[in-house]
Amino acid sequence: MWTSFPSCLFVLIAAIAVQGDEFPASCSMRRVCSDFRTKVPESNEIYKAELQSSDEVLEFQLKNEVGNELLLIIRGVENNTVRITIEEPDLHRYHLLYSLEKDPVINPLTVTSSDNSSVVASDGKGNSVKVQLDPLQIEVFHNDELQSVFDGNRLIMENTNESQVFTFSVKFNDVKRLMGLHERSSIVSLFHTTDFKRDPYRFKTVDYGNYAMNSTKSCYGAVPLMYAFGNITSGLFFHNAAEMWIDINTEDQSAYFMVYSGVLDIFLLTGPTLPDAVRQYTDLTGKAHLPQLWTLSYHQSRWGYKSEDDVRDIVENYDKYNIPVDAVWMDLDYTIGRRWFTWDPTGFPDPKGLLDWMKSQANRRMVVVSDPHIKIDEDYPIYEACLNGSYFIANEDGSNYVSSCWPGDASWIDFLNPDARDYYAKLHSYDNFLSTPSLGGFWNDMNEPTAFDDSQERSIPYDKIQYGNATHGDVHNMYALTQVMATHQGLMERDEGKLRPFILSRSVFAGSQRYTANWAGDTGGSFDFLRSLVPMTISSNMAGIVFYGGDIPGFLGNPTEELATRWYQTGAWITFFRAHGDQGSNRREPWTFSNETRELIGQSIKLRYQHLPYWYTQFYQHVITGDPIIRGLFYDYPEDDVALDINDEFLIGSDILVANVYFSNATSLRVYLPGENDYWFQITGETNNVHQGGQWYTIPVDITFIPVFYKSGAILSRKTEIGRSTSELQDSYEFHVILDENGNANGKLYYDDFESFEYLNKKYAYYALAYDGVNITALSIDEDADSSGFNPLETNSFYVYTNNGDGTYTKEQFSTSIKML
Repeated sequence: MWTSFPSCLFVLIAAIAVQGDEFPASCSMRRVCSDFRTKVPESNEIYKAELQSSDEVLEFQLKNEVGNELLLIIRGVENNTVRITIEEPDLHRYHLLYSLEKDPVINPLTVTSSDNSSVVASDGKGNSVKVQLDPLQIEVFHNDELQSVFDGNRLIMENTNESQVFTFSVKFNDVKRLMGLHERSSIVSLFHTTDFKRDPYRFKTVDYGNYAMNSTKSCYGAVPLMYAFGNITSGLFFHNAAEMWIDINTEDQSAYFMVYSGVLDIFLLTGPTLPDAVRQYTDLTGKAHLPQLWTLSYHQSRWGYKSEDDVRDIVENYDKYNIPVDAVWMDLDYTIGRRWFTWDPTGFPDPKGLLDWMKSQANRRMVVVSDPHIKIDEDYPIYEACLNGSYFIANEDGSNYVSSCWPGDASWIDFLNPDARDYYAKLHSYDNFLSTPSLGGFWNDMNEPTAFDDSQERSIPYDKIQYGNATHGDVHNMYALTQVMATHQGLMERDEGKLRPFILSRSVFAGSQRYTANWAGDTGGSFDFLRSLVPMTISSNMAGIVFYGGDIPGFLGNPTEELATRWYQTGAWITFFRAHGDQGSNRREPWTFSNETRELIGQSIKLRYQHLPYWYTQFYQHVITGDPIIRGLFYDYPEDDVALDINDEFLIGSDILVANVYFSNATSLRVYLPGENDYWFQITGETNNVHQGGQWYTIPVDITFIPVFYKSGAILSRKTEIGRSTSELQDSYEFHVILDENGNANGKLYYDDFESFEYLNKKYAYYALAYDGVNITALSIDEDADSSGFNPLETNSFYVYTNNGDGTYTKEQFSTSIKML
């Protein structure tokens, strides 16, 4: 169990600019936090509410004794959600676009009682609100159980030319843990911050490489979403992209928000279970579409491969050492002087020929980086087009904002501008950027956005102007979302909607998951960062960003062979599986290590490929439900209080449990296995041990494996013959049947063409698998599915795991065909 990180974990790496202790900024440096953290309205500043309208939505006038007036609107939203907005009557604040997948469907609210003290309204579907009028307080109920309380005594809204800061507080009822607020490097549960031993959690997307552990500081992403987990589970999604600070009180289970600007617009998710609340959030902001299968495999990257010879050497060495790989990534060095959508003619004289060669090598792909800043160069056509089209973020006087980044002086595309997005999208076409479909994806980096200006926290000042008369401060945290929207549009247009786009973005906001994968940024090559990857991935998945991972074996520094082995062993069980390294680090491709380490790394990579059918099925399950792929143990075992504080283990779906070995020279690992009625069959290491759930175990380990378990009662689909890449995976499946105490097992298997959107037209195979004691049966889950275009479901063999009752299991192989029902 992991309760905290060691306190001194700052490692200064020469390859990255040294950041002082005050980067990112602390609460004391930012007025929105320092002036408002302890501020409570005077008695004459507290708002009173008066009902103005109750036609499907509730509208209240809010007034205080100093003459301030606000408009409060409460809406019922489909799928057990309540939306609360507060702003001035003139509606002058910036209203956020693009984060929500669609306009929420209203569940009409009907007033059921009203008097001089309160108004009660219900949506007729189990959700109700009680608005206390003086002073303002809003209570939200689900099935008559109090879930959350909006506390009007902490409501402050400044409305001057100098400040649009506002604050509010929400308390949650019957809660064991507060969770969420991705992205941060710490345990899954939120820390208590109102004792001033820590700063409040800060949300401002910044380029914070080699970030501190156990921290509430800003990071690359910002998803203003939190869950209150307990006997009654609920959630809060704050629909706002400005800088904010959140003070957490774990004693009264409250969150106090201090916000730079924008509208107070919150969605209260009424659960009442954690899966319900997660699905309510993903119903609002969307889910990822299915990825192409190759993107779920193993990727090799480095800053930087500088030539076509480098790329060919990488691919040929993977083949030489019999290690599968599906993609090679290009960092900055493929371009002409960091001018995006160009190829350096010295290192890459024939990019189309290189891509054709990669296709001939087991259909490997390339992914290239593309940042949002554009080099100022009158001879650079993209700069000239953006200049002439007014596509750049502007200064207050209308001139283009200029700062410095990788290419030197640069300006930043304003992706809020739909014309700018359309232009940027067209840059991805085969005509505009010489390439082929083997250029399988784009990597949108530095999109916090980052500018090399330490006086502005390495970012763009808030007073800069974006499309629609928004200030950058209003929309800072969603800048990356608007870039990946344009990139996704470009890939859809490039391939005429026939291929699922693949994008990796360093920064994310609520809704980014509809377009992009995400990773943990510039991590250090240490056990501390390996340890932090697990809770960060769990939190990311609960924020709907399931396609998430971390650079293996840490971006910075020179990891030892032991550390590299452990990163691969855990990374192979994380959704996004990429090796990447800084230009100042030693080369770390598998063959650069000793023969023993290379073999162990290769084994981890091959385990990933063997389990790709399970991964792909889990991703489809996410697409249709919104459920996380990587889960904390508490997600499937909500009544297990021990599982609440397990941060070094995780579930993949419901049937695989992985325990992270996060320290050096490990000979054993304390592992908690949940579920008193479940048994966990260890599949790694030279063992056939099985353990009953609901208990702690000391699991012997050595450098060759980390503990991985299959759950009793599951059927897992695997591949046997792997080949060089996903294109060489055989059609037949190998099934692993893990019997429960009654001799039963069940599972699911989904497959399609692995690359197109035809699955949206029901062209797929989706089976419920069961073991009848002799055969594996398969029953189509979706009667409308058309699987006629795919090879019949086949297996050469399957394995049955039987609990011997003495702490061991027997694994027997059988040869049979699938019995179709």
